[in-house]
Amino acid sequence: MDTFKTLQGAALTALSALVLLHSAPALAQQDGGLAIEEITVTAQKRAESVQDVPVAVTAYNSEMLENQGIQTFSDLTKMAPSLTIQDAANKNEAPISLRGIGTYSFSIGTEPSVLVIVDDVPIARSGGAFTNLVDIERVEVLRGPQSTLFGKNASAGVINIVTKSPGNELEGSVELLATDDEEMRLSAALSGPLSDTVGLRVSGYYGDRDGYIDNIGNSPVSTEFNNSEVYGARAKLVADLSDRVYATFIAEYNEVSEDCCAAPYRFVTPGASFFGIPDTAFAAGITPSEENRTVRVNGPFVSDSTDWLASAKFDFEFGDHTFSSITGYREWEYDWLLDVDNTDDPNIVINQGGPYVTELLTQEFRLTSPGSETFEYVAGLFYGETNNDRRFSRGPIALSDWFGTADSKSISAFGQATWGLSDNWSLITGLRVQNEEISTTFDDFQAGRSCSAGCAGSDDETATTGRLSLQYFANDDLMWFGGYSRGYKGQTYDVTSSFTQATADNPVRAEESDSFEFGVKSTLLDGRLQLNATAFYSDYTDFQAQSLVADPSGALVFQLNNVGELETQGLEIDAVALFSENFQATIGLALIDATIKEFSGADCYPFQTVAEGCGPVDPNDPSSPDAQDLSGKDLANSPDLKFNIAGDWTIPLDSLPFDGFVNFSYQWQDDVNFDLLQNPATVQDSYGIFNLSLGINDPDLRYRVTLFMNNVSDEKYVTSITSSGFYSAPVLSQQVPRGAERYAGLRLKFNF
Repeated sequence: MDTFKTLQGAALTALSALVLLHSAPALAQQDGGLAIEEITVTAQKRAESVQDVPVAVTAYNSEMLENQGIQTFSDLTKMAPSLTIQDAANKNEAPISLRGIGTYSFSIGTEPSVLVIVDDVPIARSGGAFTNLVDIERVEVLRGPQSTLFGKNASAGVINIVTKSPGNELEGSVELLATDDEEMRLSAALSGPLSDTVGLRVSGYYGDRDGYIDNIGNSPVSTEFNNSEVYGARAKLVADLSDRVYATFIAEYNEVSEDCCAAPYRFVTPGASFFGIPDTAFAAGITPSEENRTVRVNGPFVSDSTDWLASAKFDFEFGDHTFSSITGYREWEYDWLLDVDNTDDPNIVINQGGPYVTELLTQEFRLTSPGSETFEYVAGLFYGETNNDRRFSRGPIALSDWFGTADSKSISAFGQATWGLSDNWSLITGLRVQNEEISTTFDDFQAGRSCSAGCAGSDDETATTGRLSLQYFANDDLMWFGGYSRGYKGQTYDVTSSFTQATADNPVRAEESDSFEFGVKSTLLDGRLQLNATAFYSDYTDFQAQSLVADPSGALVFQLNNVGELETQGLEIDAVALFSENFQATIGLALIDATIKEFSGADCYPFQTVAEGCGPVDPNDPSSPDAQDLSGKDLANSPDLKFNIAGDWTIPLDSLPFDGFVNFSYQWQDDVNFDLLQNPATVQDSYGIFNLSLGINDPDLRYRVTLFMNNVSDEKYVTSITSSGFYSAPVLSQQVPRGAERYAGLRLKFNF
């Protein structure tokens, strides 16, 4: 905590310095007509300026995304300092976290803590979010519990993605990309009116990238892993059905095919074995290290997914009110297969995996009042139905073979009102009441197992969440806000290999949170500086977390547990400064202390000793299960400090038919432990990444040529470190992202 307070003081000092810097006379003397472009968001389910919303939200428009080379969902961590993503071999098990809060679980029934929404339709599972960001209008990152307006999947926050809509004129674009690490990508969009009342926008993309993890094994599968082939398309039709009825229809399809994700060895204890397989077999020819990019396998690494969406939105205007109906259907199919024996010995084959299918049907009705300085509101009903299926098999060692389902149906009523108490003060109140029914089935195909004849369970729960906050406008350019919100994530079933009827009879309890925020949003220097800051404190009870435990037979199995209590607190700063007509800079900083307040009966990490804090739950009974006390420990993958700085500089070239530009960004984050159980061997040290691009563009935006280099300093880092209890001694493997090595490329974009 002393370190956190030191960093907090440094951040406050930096904030003060930032204010002084942007108050300097050199900037104040700029042309008074300059101003930062206003970004409109829908963080409160109505269109508002991001500077007027009393919510901790940061928005990125299409120009900002393009300048920083944001192509995939995971790239958003470069711009949003409160956002972290922990990679995993299985995309369904890669948690998305805000302010240190995210859900890591093997179970298909467990919902994310951070809700991802695309064009008003939620994504049921985090794995479905890891697609390409193509033809995007803006991305909004809402931090902290957002359950009142967005429901049970938003206990830690919301990432709201809005795609581009058709315009009034025929227009289009084509973009080509090629890199020195063998990536090729093509994307295109075409938009325009079909009639006076109907517009259509279509977009599509295709990409192919070679792998960067070398396989030295005698493999018929691949000599390189972590390659990728992606493609997709979207059609968005907007129609004025009458002068008061408007419709939007969207159809989208995405497909990802990857030999992913091989996990090179980071550390191998000499003499360690894996189910009797010696390290001389599974690590032959490999030098385990932080920089290892080599594996030795003969089996598959498959991570293929298809995702498609169909949605229809109707807006009916009644007087000054708008009634909206939003219907969405999304289906995500994911095929995952992993070679877990880590050897190319043809006599040793241990694979695990199987297909997932998630279907989500949603229906929302919403009534939005006109904007008003005295009273405005939004109210609605929401229905969601989710069906999850998974088939899983592993063998011939550590046999597992089962099929499970986890379904849910929820209905909720919600509303939020803003009351104008005076010319300067407003009171915001919100309430959501939700009822959810969950059910599960589990068929274990191994004879003699507890569910070999089938297990099933069902339950339901009603929950109430709400919000109460105050907003104060000191003037048109300075707004203070503060208040309380309640977050909720529903109960769930732990559908994994250790499932029993007892699991079906006792779902994992719901997760609840209480959050307090105090913030300021300011527009200074005649609109050339936006400076926002938020201080927050959130307390979570019954936090849902994955851990490795011993079952009654003594075998190690993964289970989803309720952590007793945890908290996250900190300070977030966002700044945008327009230094001149040609140079704009953005700064984001997140200073976060995310800790476990109480978890005295936590599982020990693999091979943890008594000296390291692992011992019998009952000291007087040495035969009692081993456990450790995690109270006061940090949450997994939650850096105390993370910040980013980006600059966009246009260089006028009056004597030439084009202008030049330079874009740069730098992201730095503190060290993190990837293991909730606090294994000291799973720590990633602090690191910083510098990206640079330069090029030329037409003043009328008809073309743009960009040369870029990512990770200029060739900084090595990983996005996950795993210690498995299936080895006889400590062995570490790691997930290495593509961005952990320097690469360069060329991007060409043509607009017409």
